[in-house]
Amino acid sequence: MKSRGMWWGPTTAQFRSLARMFQLSLTASLMCALFATSANAAPLVYVVATDQQFNPQFGTIDLVTGKFQAIGNGTSDLLSNLVWWKDGSLRTLTTFPTLGSLAKIDPATGSENVIGPTGLGFNAFDLAEVRGKLYLTDFGNNPLPQNLYSVDQATGVARLPMSTGVPFDPNIPLTFNSDGTFNLCDEGLLGIAGKLYATFDSFAIDPTQTPPTRVREDVRPRLYEIDPFTGATSVIAKTDWSLTAIFEAEGKVYAFRGVVDGFNWSVGLPIGHSELVRLDLKTGRTNKVADIDPSLGLIFGAVPVRR
Repeated sequence: MKSRGMWWGPTTAQFRSLARMFQLSLTASLMCALFATSANAAPLVYVVATDQQFNPQFGTIDLVTGKFQAIGNGTSDLLSNLVWWKDGSLRTLTTFPTLGSLAKIDPATGSENVIGPTGLGFNAFDLAEVRGKLYLTDFGNNPLPQNLYSVDQATGVARLPMSTGVPFDPNIPLTFNSDGTFNLCDEGLLGIAGKLYATFDSFAIDPTQTPPTRVREDVRPRLYEIDPFTGATSVIAKTDWSLTAIFEAEGKVYAFRGVVDGFNWSVGLPIGHSELVRLDLKTGRTNKVADIDPSLGLIFGAVPVRR
């Protein structure tokens, strides 16, 4: 209803105020939706692995669904572990065909570039980072336990070996024994809160069985805490077999557990897949979280994607 000289509705100033309130309300709603989406988003991790044809792979895994998304066309080498570095690239250790070199990966493209040899060749085992420094383990030298080395991030050279309390591998991994059994070992290495945590085991399988069975246990799986500055090592607890990579994501510690499914006699290597488990750094206990895409094969390194 209109009256002479008067409008029974909002003034221009009032209209602008209402519009502003509507805009703020809409913005708040959108922000809430974005925060809810972020909170419910599954953590993603970069991984290095092999597929079922033993081709090196790099990509991401959704920790809820276990789905793998490849990045690039695969790396040039099989790799061990992943750590973030200061320049925004990833550091890793080559295992084959380039033996024991420090390398970096562009997480956007998956391209691998070798920085330089560690000097340990085949004996270079696993890589981790603590407080901006790189550390490397070897397989040990019977009867001496595994050594821990500092790694020159510019050249890749491993220096200043320190003896740890992690047992040596009594066999050469990925080799046959006289009785036809096949030697395997697993290690995970993680730098967290200024310390190194390691898992290690060594065993032999019967490759004629389907799936291949573990017929000899050389080193039972244990979780270790290592002082990166002295090599001093303490045994924390028993843990699960075949933990091939351990990592921290969103305040939780996880591991990938390797499962041997068969044996490819044409190349002389076992075929397997990975499972995601939670790892308790106080008790060594594991709890299965998810099955990983079986086409990916075994995972040898992981690090969270930075959002």
